[in-house]
Amino acid sequence: MQKEGFVSFWVGNINLSEELDNLLEISYTEDVYFIPSIFARSFGIDRYDDAVREADFYDEADNLLSRLLKGFSYDDEIIPEFSSLCGEQLPSEYNVVILLYNFKYEGIKKKTTINKSDLEFLGAVEYL
Repeated sequence: MQKEGFVSFWVGNINLSEELDNLLEISYTEDVYFIPSIFARSFGIDRYDDAVREADFYDEADNLLSRLLKGFSYDDEIIPEFSSLCGEQLPSEYNVVILLYNFKYEGIKKKTTINKSDLEFLGAVEYL
């Protein structure tokens, strides 16, 4: 699913920013084997480059796509692309955004609940 020039977009609702950190934490065994994050395992993602992953937790939920994506890398390119794909106003309000750059998620699972945190995949677009 790693694919240069694409960005995949998830939104969700969680209670605390620490929960987001916990969901995205990757680790390694003593033998340096990669252990995917809870987020990745939940969506069937074997591996992604954590160096090009961006995520944010907002104290207040919002459904306006441009406000949710403002300030992320390549926001001038991705906001219009995701607006075309999802609409400028999302059907629900969210307080979490997760973006995986150089990654085109094509998995079957689109929504999941992890420890009372709801996450939803909204799509993947080209950004370069």
